[in-house]
Amino acid sequence: MVEGILEKLKAVDPAILTDVVRQDDNDPSIEITNWTVKRLSDKGIANPDGLWVFSGQGMGDKGIGPWSIVLKILNRQEEEPPSNDLWYWKREYLLAQSRLTENIVVKAPRFYHSEETSDGAWIWMEHVEDHQPGKWTLDEYAFAAYQLGRWNSTYLIGMPLPNANWLTRQHYRTWLSWMNLEEDWKHPLNQKHISQDVRNRYDRLWNEREKFYEVLESLPQVFSHFDCQRRNLGIHRDPGQGKELIILDWAQCGIGAKGTELNWLVGMSSALLEWPPADLPKLDEIAFQSYIQGMREGGWTGDVNIVRLGYITMLAVFMGCVFPGFTAWWCSSENRESALQIVGFAEEELFLRVLPLLNYALDCADEARSLMKKPGPL
Repeated sequence: MVEGILEKLKAVDPAILTDVVRQDDNDPSIEITNWTVKRLSDKGIANPDGLWVFSGQGMGDKGIGPWSIVLKILNRQEEEPPSNDLWYWKREYLLAQSRLTENIVVKAPRFYHSEETSDGAWIWMEHVEDHQPGKWTLDEYAFAAYQLGRWNSTYLIGMPLPNANWLTRQHYRTWLSWMNLEEDWKHPLNQKHISQDVRNRYDRLWNEREKFYEVLESLPQVFSHFDCQRRNLGIHRDPGQGKELIILDWAQCGIGAKGTELNWLVGMSSALLEWPPADLPKLDEIAFQSYIQGMREGGWTGDVNIVRLGYITMLAVFMGCVFPGFTAWWCSSENRESALQIVGFAEEELFLRVLPLLNYALDCADEARSLMKKPGPL
């Protein structure tokens, strides 16, 4: 499949490629002298063959210099879900045309050209270099959380929410809808490693999930990325701008409760083993403090407990409720090869590494229940 895509990309329209390079370099005189294309990453889960980087040399009024551009290929779904569904395939294509990310606090790649095709869509965008590659320390996570807090706060102090019908909403419902709970719990690893006490705590959360949804839907809402895990983030150092948080892959962006962005920075980064799940409390503490600091410095003056409630309620639902289905699928022998490629571990070894995430999510559910009882408006 990769070879077929590569052959198609080698035959790309040179006029489109030239126009995109000119936009990227802000130089309408550039002529491309040579170029190559290669796969940008093979660690994607939903669309592993969707990211490609074109690079080469160009000559223009500024002289001869290198350039690089990213092409993202979206695959059309056979049965298209509602446009606000979590898995709606066309969302990032529509975002690229909307210009919604041009004037936000965090940095998204600039979009240069998008076109719909018979089997999906192509999006040409800026290739933003991550100057902090590899595993992040707590300092990098703190920086990211601070920037996310500053961004989310803008919608709580006067910036209007976008209202496009293709923005995802209540996406935790879609996230959990694919599970077959009875079958998932029969998976040998779930049977072997999850105690009856933990199972009882899980069952309580599952049975109360609608209550948790209602809390998330009652909280103040913000425009969010909803997939700010480490692999979609970078830190760019610009001589004129200082450090910037780069956010890639906007396919799940939408409207949701304040604080919930941290679910992905903390919970999903751990689920993908970018941060050790056994050390989640340490990451939680620094990320939450930094997020609140960003919100405060962005001008927000509200109740910290409400932000905490949004965050831990989402983590309990998104990472806790899905756990038996996540492990039954991700730790199966059928997915061994892809699990090894994407996270470096598979089957029982992978299961044991992510298992602390379940206990942490259940602890978040307990904390959320306590916060729900506190007096005051949500």
